[in-house]
Amino acid sequence: MPIDSYKKLIEDRKLKNLHIVLTALLAEFAQLGILNQGTTNIVGNGIGKKVARCIGEIHSDTPGDEKELIEFLINFCDMCDDYIIEDEKIGIKIDKCKYCPKQIGEAEISGSACPIPSMLVSMLNELNGKNIK
Repeated sequence: MPIDSYKKLIEDRKLKNLHIVLTALLAEFAQLGILNQGTTNIVGNGIGKKVARCIGEIHSDTPGDEKELIEFLINFCDMCDDYIIEDEKIGIKIDKCKYCPKQIGEAEISGSACPIPSMLVSMLNELNGKNIK
């Protein structure tokens, strides 16, 4: 999906330079033929563990409540500006997501390759000592 205007995309989604770098990196995996939801889950899991270790060291005040912790993680990682958390579901509007390898990185693949679910689960597991799947 070619981008018409990076300037408009950056303004609309309030992207930072690193959002472009990350999504472009994932899109390059697509060029190599190795980007799909499975590889993104593996990469997101590893990223989540490292980010959680960082958070654990620099933030002694992470929320204990799971919903508040999810909100903290979404904001800490600057994932999106519009989301909902209901029961055991997290909803992120795709047109507000800042990590989409297809809509921002221009990855040309069928299906999805969203890194957010595996990142969030991995961070929650690390920070709460749980084993959510």
